[in-house]
Amino acid sequence: MAATVHSSGVRNYRSNPAVGAPSGGLEDHQEAAPAAKRSRRAGSSAAAAAAAGGGDAAAVGFLELDEFPAHNFVLDDSEFFKRQQAECWQPPSNPNATARTGSSSSRSRNSKRSSSRAHDTGAERPKVYLTIESAEQQPAAVAVIAALYGKPDAISSLEQHQLVHTLVIADMIHADAAEQQALQALQAAAKSEQSLTAAALEALAALPEWPACLLQLLPHIVKHAPCCRDSAAALEAVAAADDGGRMQRMLLAVFGDLQGVWSDAQLQELLLGLPLPAMQLLLSSDELRLPSEDTVLYTAKQYMQAQKTAAKAAAAKAALAQLVRAPQLSLFALHCAALPADSDQQLLGCYAQKLRELLPLKIIALAGGAGCNFREHRGCSQQLAAWAATDQAAGKWSAAAVAAASGAAAQACRFSFAQQEAVCINSPSSAPLGGVGWKMKVWCEQQDGGTVVGLFAGPVKLEVPAGIPYKFECDVEWQGRKRTLRSACMFTGRVWGNSNYVELQPMAGDGWDAAAWAAEGLPASGEMLLELRMHSVMCL
Repeated sequence: MAATVHSSGVRNYRSNPAVGAPSGGLEDHQEAAPAAKRSRRAGSSAAAAAAAGGGDAAAVGFLELDEFPAHNFVLDDSEFFKRQQAECWQPPSNPNATARTGSSSSRSRNSKRSSSRAHDTGAERPKVYLTIESAEQQPAAVAVIAALYGKPDAISSLEQHQLVHTLVIADMIHADAAEQQALQALQAAAKSEQSLTAAALEALAALPEWPACLLQLLPHIVKHAPCCRDSAAALEAVAAADDGGRMQRMLLAVFGDLQGVWSDAQLQELLLGLPLPAMQLLLSSDELRLPSEDTVLYTAKQYMQAQKTAAKAAAAKAALAQLVRAPQLSLFALHCAALPADSDQQLLGCYAQKLRELLPLKIIALAGGAGCNFREHRGCSQQLAAWAATDQAAGKWSAAAVAAASGAAAQACRFSFAQQEAVCINSPSSAPLGGVGWKMKVWCEQQDGGTVVGLFAGPVKLEVPAGIPYKFECDVEWQGRKRTLRSACMFTGRVWGNSNYVELQPMAGDGWDAAAWAAEGLPASGEMLLELRMHSVMCL
């Protein structure tokens, strides 16, 4: 077998920002007709397609950089090479030559015999490809393969920027030893007074997405970044201190899928722990990938609420409010930001008057009317159409939250029966919809002498301001029992659902009937999977 390192060229994972994206915040809502500022953009990679499909390198324009012998018993430890090996090892034309078509382990035992036969007959030996992005990554790729063979100094001689390439390649092919060696070297450098070299930082900034093992480096990198040292600096000063936009590109590589961040506990912790200048760089970017501007508003609010002192919260509010592009908020998020009586306590409270002026225009846009009678907005039919499209797009995506309960339902039912009172089990918050987090409630209460179990959905407490009437639609699922919930008119964060979701007779005795529970196909012990998928929310 031969292992080949080849390059696919540099891959472009991001498209250009949306045409017509406004550069300012709330002050700009009367100036232009902005298109949707941000949208999810999927990257494409010829190299990834080749790896998945096991096609010939030449077919997609690869440049072969190196070739050397390899052995099955080493490469069999990598799932990456196993997949390609299965694709590349073709059945022989000679039915008697069975060594090549056996199992992976049998090929290893017979590698000498197979190799000798291929040499004697002049047949081409099968190749396994390790695809890299450029020739610059060749030393890293060779070092990873050397580490697979247990070479002790395979990684230590590399430069810091080569260590970045090594870690990415090792993570891709599950070469754990190489990954740990590269990560330890980068960690030591990141924690040192000198921190990482400019070349290593540039290599990190060039990554379209960071492997999970790299995330632990981010706090150290941010700590040493000159652009993140002054928490009182305006965005212009922060951006000017960001050498070549390097820090912003790193933040986008980690948090660019801002909607996805709110479904990942590790990323949420990192995000909320960023210094304010880093958050300014992130939320000001046109390259964020998200379904609507509502997610930016939600992120800014969560960051402000996570600050440990009133002074830091006030600084975050002042710096981040101006980065929310209000014309692109959904009507529901706009109502929540503009109408509450205590709007001075909201993130956008200082812009309450401008938001109220924006509301009737948004309503006209959603109604499909092009006849705006506001004197200062004559000729803005194009703007209204753009806002309508933005709001309609925001209502077509969904957020999901998953909660697992292990024995919690039984315990809650028994406690409810013993105390003769309702007991609630809350799920974690979902990713935001309409600038609001959503959750499920498993509700155990007493009916007709026994316990019944309900399932409800609704917004996280206090995230919908008092006085905002709304309704929502979602799907809830419990162990395969899926139902669509369409709420009635709601106020002040109430929930909506079914008080006897599993449709069991009230459970008497001690409040829990394991046999009846199991008879309905529900686990009486272990974990139970519950899922919430929000579809839409609207003001009334």
